[in-house]
Amino acid sequence: MKKYYHIFLMLVIVLLAGLSLTACDSGDDLNTDQYGNDISLNAFGPCPVLRGGTLYFYGSNLDQITEVDLPNADPITSINVLASGKHSEISITVPAEKCDTGIVSLKTAKGGTIQTVTPIKYREDISVSEFYVGTSGTLVGNVGDVLTIKGDYLNLIHGVIFQEKDTVTEDQFVTHDRYTIQVAIPAAAKTGKLILTDLAAEPTELETEEALTVNLPTVASISPVAPKAGQTVTVSGKDLDQIASVQLNGATVEADAFLSQTATALAFTLPATATDGEVTLVTKSGVELSAGSITTVVPTDLAATPNPVKNGAVLTITGKDLDLVTSVTFPKADAVAPTTCNTSKLTVVVPEKAQDGDITLSLANGKSVTVACSLVKPTVTACTPSVLTAGNSVLIKGADLDLVLSISFPGDNPIEVSSFGAQTASAIAVTVPAAAYGKGFTLNLKNGTTVDVTSGLTINAASDPAVSKTTNSGHPGAYVTVEGKNFNNVETVYIGSVKITKFSSRSNTSMTFLVPSSTAAGTYDLIMKDYDGKSYTVGKFEVVPNEIDLATSVTTMSGSAISYPFNFTWDDAGRFRVMKAFLTGHGVKEGSKLIFYKSSSATGQIQVNDSKWSSLITVADWGGTEAQVVYTFDAAGLAAVNSISDGWSDTALILQGDLKSITKMVFVP
Repeated sequence: MKKYYHIFLMLVIVLLAGLSLTACDSGDDLNTDQYGNDISLNAFGPCPVLRGGTLYFYGSNLDQITEVDLPNADPITSINVLASGKHSEISITVPAEKCDTGIVSLKTAKGGTIQTVTPIKYREDISVSEFYVGTSGTLVGNVGDVLTIKGDYLNLIHGVIFQEKDTVTEDQFVTHDRYTIQVAIPAAAKTGKLILTDLAAEPTELETEEALTVNLPTVASISPVAPKAGQTVTVSGKDLDQIASVQLNGATVEADAFLSQTATALAFTLPATATDGEVTLVTKSGVELSAGSITTVVPTDLAATPNPVKNGAVLTITGKDLDLVTSVTFPKADAVAPTTCNTSKLTVVVPEKAQDGDITLSLANGKSVTVACSLVKPTVTACTPSVLTAGNSVLIKGADLDLVLSISFPGDNPIEVSSFGAQTASAIAVTVPAAAYGKGFTLNLKNGTTVDVTSGLTINAASDPAVSKTTNSGHPGAYVTVEGKNFNNVETVYIGSVKITKFSSRSNTSMTFLVPSSTAAGTYDLIMKDYDGKSYTVGKFEVVPNEIDLATSVTTMSGSAISYPFNFTWDDAGRFRVMKAFLTGHGVKEGSKLIFYKSSSATGQIQVNDSKWSSLITVADWGGTEAQVVYTFDAAGLAAVNSISDGWSDTALILQGDLKSITKMVFVP
């Protein structure tokens, strides 16, 4: 075994004539015999001196010294006289133990005493001669085995550091004296060199050149290799009491959650999130060991009933290990949780949006399985009457008709009707649009699919004027196109009571006309009159107010043009004035609006003030959920336009705030 020594500078004792030794006593610290025997001590050393080493004294007539006393040591009478007379020299061997720092006394043959002026100090060279586990020469051990460290001055060592882990302090040593330390190899120990430390603020540390090998746990088997979530998994082997955790794909089980743990076996419950893959054991020292791999259980032998199943109905799935299922996903629908669930059966309500296709059963660990299933579709058995003229009502009979969202009837363009006179699972009453003609129709289902009915209903074209869309819309002062049929029979068109006077084009199936600019916003009957004066209400017409972009009419108070995105602030760079002439020129009234379109995630407020800076209202979106904030003119808003003046400008409103990401600002009369 190699010896390991802490590195020290060796003090060279120079005995050459003419070179004085002043390690402890200098020429200024002469000490003489009080009896006048002309015995004096000029110096001694080396200092510090090695315990068990040689200590030299220099002076006059020191050959008359008969005893040297070191603090707390037995008297030393074995004195080597190296030189006598006026320039004399003596030496002693310092005891290896039982001597302390302090003043040294030298006694003469006639009973006199000479004392050093400065104290003696000792050099203590910490050394390791060997370390082993069990018997000398063994550098391999297990956690818990006693490690023996041999050397000198080991009493100065207060801790042993095992590779990369915490220090084992001396209160945990099995044996501790000057020559020996015995310590049990801790569970966190790792193969590597040892470090001996005195644990000082600036510690002295001694590292071994050779390494201690700490045996790692071994795995014999893992069972079962195809476990189910919640099942007990057992790992067998040796030294498994060193394991701190088990790492699985998707989960980690710490030792405090083990069901049991001994040196030969550990057991744990397989977490629901654990999935297929390697099982890794992690020791208390941080070493990772493979314990094999597992393949987790998934539901099998699956069957769905009823099949086909109706949207909104309860579906039952039978099989094995269905208690693992956390969610069920139907094609084109969001995942839903099972209504009930046990090992052999689960039930779930089929979502309204579900479509045909395999159903996916998902597990907590990310795995999934599928089960085949189809959906019920509506069927039509009869239409009463089976032949009719467009504009009349029909009763459609059949099964599962409550799945229908709307019906598309044939014509120049398919005409969709979602407003029914009545609807049950067995019948739908609906008025056939006046613009429809042809055979059959299409059922548009709530789940986004369609069912074509090609026979059973014949629609004869009506001679009355009809429109393809039940509601048309347009802005005041803008042209709009309305499509339909039998427009050649139409002489005049009205939006409510307002007569249309300007057409840019007309045909039997289409007309484009100008919405009068004087028409107030709102929804009106769309009325057509034939040449005989007969009036037909063919649908609704929505007059949509024009949006006037504020950025074309205002600047910020700092004088810069407004561009988007615009950020409202409380200073002149982010606030502006809206002038009276702008608002009155565009017909402001109660119900008119200022609309501020914004990023839906933006949060903040806009303060609306009159020209004297009095706040009228603050509109805000603090939740970051809206695409716009709106100020609606009320009586106070109109008073700000018509009655309040700052005395020097045409200002109606002052807008400021702290709302960013405004994408557009408009005035709607």
